[in-house]
Amino acid sequence: MRLIFPMILGFLAVKVSLPHLARLLCKQGIIKENYRREPIPAALGLVFPLTLPLLFLVQLGLELFYGPAPGINRGAFFAFLFLTTGFGLLGLADDLLKNDAEKGFRQHLKALYEGELTSGGLKAIFGFAFSLVFGIGVWLTTGGSWWMVFPSVLVAALAPNIVNLFDLRPGRAAKVFLAAMVLLMVKSYLEKGLNSTLFLGAPVLGGVAAYLPSDLKGRAMLGDTGANFLGGILGGLVVLDGDPVFTGLTLVLFIFLQLLAEKISFTKFIEKNRFLKFLDEMGRD
Repeated sequence: MRLIFPMILGFLAVKVSLPHLARLLCKQGIIKENYRREPIPAALGLVFPLTLPLLFLVQLGLELFYGPAPGINRGAFFAFLFLTTGFGLLGLADDLLKNDAEKGFRQHLKALYEGELTSGGLKAIFGFAFSLVFGIGVWLTTGGSWWMVFPSVLVAALAPNIVNLFDLRPGRAAKVFLAAMVLLMVKSYLEKGLNSTLFLGAPVLGGVAAYLPSDLKGRAMLGDTGANFLGGILGGLVVLDGDPVFTGLTLVLFIFLQLLAEKISFTKFIEKNRFLKFLDEMGRD
């Protein structure tokens, strides 16, 4: 029940907020063409940083009725809240300031090296800074090993961009995120039973489930706002789960995907694989 309730809250909060936010974005002219050249609300992923932090705080309120949730450290919790909200803000800045002529992580770093600040460069600088605060905060409040700070910071910093790499077709980024979250939560449950990873992940699963149909039908665009916020959640929960081996393997995977994205097109790779193409197109109009 303690997992079902926040999951339902996440679903309802996003479901109710989504149409109102979509109308507001359209009214303000914050629209963008999707890959089919159809104008749709851009950055509708803003619904997540607007609703989910409040639902995370509900977890603390539930302690009054059910007692403390297993494994939730309040200091680490607020570090997590800082990280995810910060990445949502950086994603929104990226959506509003983005120059589509500059694409790819390497190009943003090159521009930064040459003295030109791009929206991607802004996100890289402050995303690393936010991740550093998060990693140090988790270390100080949980009493973990100091040598885990660096990989934790890198996982938190890279995760938003990894989710963003898949945000090129309707529903793709949300599907990848959901798959990664389910894997993380199942792994965490098998090792530790009910714990903070599951409690914090539950409202997110509900919220993304409410959002996904609009994205799949091409009526919504996650944007950097949503992709970065969800990536912050994924990276933050991997760190908070506290498994050094899993954190290290996640870091290796993130670095591999980031380097691979500079060499190949994920879209072309998916389209050439029958099984991946089937999963990618599932649910679309």
